[in-house]
Amino acid sequence: MLKFRSLTSQELADLETEFKQFLIINELYDAEWRQLALNKPSKAQEFIDLFANIVLEKAYTQMPGLLQIGADFITVFDFRHDVWNFFHFQWNAKETQLDINTENWLEYIQNSWSALTLKKGAKKSSEHKAQEVFQLISKGATPLHLHTLQEFLQHMPAS
Repeated sequence: MLKFRSLTSQELADLETEFKQFLIINELYDAEWRQLALNKPSKAQEFIDLFANIVLEKAYTQMPGLLQIGADFITVFDFRHDVWNFFHFQWNAKETQLDINTENWLEYIQNSWSALTLKKGAKKSSEHKAQEVFQLISKGATPLHLHTLQEFLQHMPAS
């Protein structure tokens, strides 16, 4: 049963070595895998889905943060500690036509600080972090690398 999403063909190709190790652990060697994939494709897909669950659970659980950009907001999610922090920047979209993206969002915040409304929030971390991260990604958030998150936090005024 798929918990998150299927891996793309490219993701599966990139994880070929890990997938082969996964199959060996499950006592499926090359010949057995090829036969299963040929004769029982739905059973083979179950193995691929199980592998996707394991890989994505680990990736989502280890994710330090997320970034979500909307028409009139930027939200940064910091998942690194026992208490998760959220920073929601809002502006008046009627007055501003912007092309903000994952490459320039931090520069926009730094240059437009006085025109932004900031709302901060916090939430106790969840044992279901992977599921919560997946839900946010499904709603348009993108992974935020640790270095970028740390750079962002350096520019935040102390509360």
